[in-house]
Amino acid sequence: MTQTLTRRQILRWGLVGGAALTLPASLVGCGDDDQLGGLPTPSPLPTTTPTAVPRFLSADERRVVQAITGRVIPTDDLPGALEADAVEYIDRLLSFVPDVDSPGNVYGGGPFSNRNPFPDPTTGAPSTNFPANSFPQFLPLTRLQLLSWRVHLLGSANVPGGDFNDATLGPVTGIRDQYRTGIAALQAESMQMFGGAFDTLTPPQQDAVLAASDAGFVGLVTDHTLEGMFSAPEYGGNRNLVGWTLIQYDGDSQPLGYAIFDETTMSYNERSDKPTSMANPNEDFAGVDSTTQRFLRALVRVANPGTPHFP
Repeated sequence: MTQTLTRRQILRWGLVGGAALTLPASLVGCGDDDQLGGLPTPSPLPTTTPTAVPRFLSADERRVVQAITGRVIPTDDLPGALEADAVEYIDRLLSFVPDVDSPGNVYGGGPFSNRNPFPDPTTGAPSTNFPANSFPQFLPLTRLQLLSWRVHLLGSANVPGGDFNDATLGPVTGIRDQYRTGIAALQAESMQMFGGAFDTLTPPQQDAVLAASDAGFVGLVTDHTLEGMFSAPEYGGNRNLVGWTLIQYDGDSQPLGYAIFDETTMSYNERSDKPTSMANPNEDFAGVDSTTQRFLRALVRVANPGTPHFP
């Protein structure tokens, strides 16, 4: 029997290889929280909240970027990038240039949000005690991180000391400039092809403009759309957790976790909805057809060139 891939499956499988990019950096942060059901509290790191800054994207540019995100992950019977407000993630990413005093929204804090409770220290069951959400308390940047992010945003020519890799990789064009010139070029393509602004076109027309536009810019917005769809909501996207819900991802499961230690029996109790010893009960493990198998093998070969693979 032929089994076709759903959009949910494609997104889930496609994100596996890029999990480090799409998951929030705050998952590995540290913060000051209550006791963890008898475990020692992690040592706190200094944190800061970025100062509000003007938006980088103009209203017209924001409408164009929003329309692009809507074609990258379109809305159908399931929510897409528009519902996740991926454009808000992108605008925040572009708007704040970190400096020594204000690190911006680069690396969120942690270790916990307030989405899951502490386990009960005696039974291991979920308690009614929730940690404070320390994800929005962004971490200070090291000297190298600060230099790297400023180059990433502004370009190596606009950052003192930013030409450190020019000898080997060449000058870096900042993503701010890439967005500004990319949006202008895409708008010009839209006017030439269909006589209207990109955000006013029909979805098929928008797809045609994207296909005719600079692949590097379209790829950049695509990457950022995926990040905005599936990163922690404290970064601006994934509104109402629609991205995580779409791919059935729990996000940051700590401090509750999946295998909860019960001090009365000195053993772990699995969560019935997310067991650690077997497949999740609501997962679809139906097979796929030969065409889909070939497609998945091709993706693996592209991601791991030179590595032997089964035929």
